[in-house]
Amino acid sequence: MTHPAVPLAKPALGIGHNRSPEPPDPVATVKSRLSLTHRDLVARFIDLELGCTRVPASIDTEEEAGLVTDFVAQCQVHLRKAEAAHKNEKAFFLQAGRAVDGFFKRRCETLNGALIPVMARLKAYRDRVTEAASAQHRAARQAAKEEMRRAVAEAAAHRAEAERLARTMSAEDRRRAAEQLALAEAATERADVWARGAAAAPEPPRIQGDYGATAYVTRSWTFEVINLDRVPRIYLSLDTEAVRTAITKKGVRDIPGLRIFESESLRVRGAA
Repeated sequence: MTHPAVPLAKPALGIGHNRSPEPPDPVATVKSRLSLTHRDLVARFIDLELGCTRVPASIDTEEEAGLVTDFVAQCQVHLRKAEAAHKNEKAFFLQAGRAVDGFFKRRCETLNGALIPVMARLKAYRDRVTEAASAQHRAARQAAKEEMRRAVAEAAAHRAEAERLARTMSAEDRRRAAEQLALAEAATERADVWARGAAAAPEPPRIQGDYGATAYVTRSWTFEVINLDRVPRIYLSLDTEAVRTAITKKGVRDIPGLRIFESESLRVRGAA
């Protein structure tokens, strides 16, 4: 269909102006073109809508019924005409939309596909770093437990010595007993510090880029079907998303016929 030309922008400004040209509003441009191209169609819509208001509130004669029947037929013909015009007008935008979708989707899918092995390599590196950090943490935790046991034993020995000295009557032994109690308290404090160190959980490693990007792992609960015949009927009536909600939000961890497990995914967040 050929459409009359419609101005897309304001007239050009004169030489020496300092205002940036404003891009045309595509929505306003389309509306303006539709109004001009289909003004007869719109006028007919208005006529028919006014005609609807003139139909009697009660149709009492055969003549009135015939006139109203003809009028309804005219409205239906006009609606079909408008639907055809609508389809014709929208065809261009549908084709253009598919072209835009294809342009970006094809490239995004290609890059996403190329990123899959890259992300796998990055996660493999992160897993190696995590395992090394975990091994280091286990060694440090074991060392902390040993230091804690030594400090507890030292505190017990100092208290025992303080009790022995306190049983004598000499001022020197009472002074030494107080010193032993102070040493016992210091050993107890060290034991508490080592105990907290042994109980501390390691921070999950994050990979930092030179320009502010961060790679990190997220964990989520998921499932897979092992034996469909063993899955309870109540779950068979639910869709996958509902089962996932039961696992993630309700904390369900044991469903016959399903293997419920925690999965890891590597994520990369760019700089803010």
